Amino acid sequence: MSLAAEFPHASHETWLKLVDKILGGVPFDKKLVSRTYDGLAIQPLYTRADWDGDADPSGYPGRAPYVRGNTTLGTHGGWDMRQLHRHPDPDIANRQILEDLERGITSIALRIDPTGEDGICVRNQADLDAVLKGMLLDLAPVALDPSPASLPVAAMLMEVLARHKVKDFAGNFGFDPLGVLASHGVRLVAADKALVPALAPLADAAAHVAKAYPKARTLNVTTLPYHSAGATDAQELGLALAAAADYLRALTGGGLSIDAACEQMAFTLAADADMFLTIAKFRAMRRLWARVAEACGATHRTAPLTARTAPRMMSRRDPWVNILRTTVACFSAGIAGAEAVTVLPFDHALGLPQALARRVARNTQAILQEESGLARVVDPVGGAWLFEKLTDDLATAAWSFFQKIEAAGGMMAALMSGFVADEIAGVRAERMKNIARRKDALTGISEFPNIDEAPVKAETADRAAILKARDPGTPTRLDTLPQPGGGGLMAALRAAVKNAATVAAVGEALAVHGHMTLPPLPQIRLGQEFETFRDAGDAYAAKFGARPKIFLASLGTIAEFTARAGFAKNLFEAGGIATVDGTGGTDPAAIAEDFRHSKSELAVICGTDALYGAHAVALATALRKAGAGMIYLAGRGGDAEAALRAAGVDGFIYMGCDVAAVLKDIHGRLEAA
Repeated sequence: MSLAAEFPHASHETWLKLVDKILGGVPFDKKLVSRTYDGLAIQPLYTRADWDGDADPSGYPGRAPYVRGNTTLGTHGGWDMRQLHRHPDPDIANRQILEDLERGITSIALRIDPTGEDGICVRNQADLDAVLKGMLLDLAPVALDPSPASLPVAAMLMEVLARHKVKDFAGNFGFDPLGVLASHGVRLVAADKALVPALAPLADAAAHVAKAYPKARTLNVTTLPYHSAGATDAQELGLALAAAADYLRALTGGGLSIDAACEQMAFTLAADADMFLTIAKFRAMRRLWARVAEACGATHRTAPLTARTAPRMMSRRDPWVNILRTTVACFSAGIAGAEAVTVLPFDHALGLPQALARRVARNTQAILQEESGLARVVDPVGGAWLFEKLTDDLATAAWSFFQKIEAAGGMMAALMSGFVADEIAGVRAERMKNIARRKDALTGISEFPNIDEAPVKAETADRAAILKARDPGTPTRLDTLPQPGGGGLMAALRAAVKNAATVAAVGEALAVHGHMTLPPLPQIRLGQEFETFRDAGDAYAAKFGARPKIFLASLGTIAEFTARAGFAKNLFEAGGIATVDGTGGTDPAAIAEDFRHSKSELAVICGTDALYGAHAVALATALRKAGAGMIYLAGRGGDAEAALRAAGVDGFIYMGCDVAAVLKDIHGRLEAA
């Protein structure tokens, strides 16, 4: 006899009736069903009716449709713990790399930028040699971040591998020219705007890698530029598929078989603080790529899937909260079967990471993998109705968006026409509107701010000194490079960098093939607008010796004003405005006198609707006479709005109001005063 037999049978219909009774007439969909930015419904309860798993539609790990994992055992035993390095000084970057490898990191991601502005200053072979000094590249693979310098830097990495006789290199050479076009707006080497000529250097590189390093990948199709521009999860996946489809056309057009082309592919997706969607996204990506590969006739239908915690969720204010965000993101990626995970340091948005931040990023992965044992079970969410349904819904939405891009002429055409930018712009505006109204809460930023937090100082670097110390001198102009094809261009580039050719010289030589430009996608952080208000509050304090203050002009007893006073305190402190508590009461003159003694510039009336009806007009009048520069009321004005405004109330704050607009107006007036 089962334990469940002791309980009366419960049906979904019975549960719905009980829920309706609790809701008291409020529509079920409005109150309990949430929707993603793709319009997908997240139900409060999932049952077999939502996902019938009896026929195992998600399959098994290592078997089509690969939802549950690319390999039979998934990441059993642990995923690859990868750390990003971007310190501009090659020597310092090398020390940090070796430190990470000694303390548990298993592979390295390198962001290269010859200018040193947003990555390691690598301008010639000697610079990259310094970065990789002492690394065992057959044991700790390197994955290059896509960049405008991908061609020469990949050639330099190959020379390092050749010098150290590394033949089993299993890293990634970091090519994603369409992603670079999206994020930087430049440097897509092209003879014209046709797909195959434009991506011919990529096909050449892939042909070279396939022969020289069969365990490595040429391509790292990253969705980070689109995610950081505000894209939805379905858009992110659809864009990855569209870029990969263009690359397959280019690689097969350049002479590779479809299977060889697929074997050059790898993907990097953003993992953010939405656990459900992150898990579903990674599971859906495997299914989607398998479908594309199948449609192309490939027998090899899997590709390595890497996660990087999302830059757009990282905050500059209260950056300690980023530790929690990245932990959730790493957990989600690990659960979803990502083969490699990069956790960004908590001070990522502030600049270069300090040692503590790098250590916390390392240990976040170590704890989740070693102490929590996340990798012990393959696809632990497999069969769970929520995750299976959400994975299926997300895959369907992503496939639809992928088809829209294909109908627009493919990924490159969609980028050049502005289609991609326009599609993302709409959802980005919606996101920022919801953040401005605090519909989407950002802990420590728009909600529960720590206005007196001690600033966290990121590591700094003297970029000018680094550039001067590593000045390669006047670059020698290269002879005309061969046309791409069969790996000949990459072989020529390897010979050039071996003979001390600089990234700049290679770039000039490649420019004879032409290059495309377009406005880059804006790279945002979700909390950036609120952080500008905090900055304005700090600037005010630096100028006048104290932050701007708002007096909580509370009406009634503590029980009567606490709810709205707390709401107002949270709202204004999110904008860098300090709050001064009032003691309450119903005497407008006494409250106005308390305001005068508080030396506040602003006031907000807090109380119940009943108290507002009896005292708010008189209190607003008294506060204005006492010197309040701006007066707000916590709540809606309703029928009394005109009278309240006539008495001196400048605005109303309430759930769903445009908080960013209120704070912008306040700081604008304070600055003008």
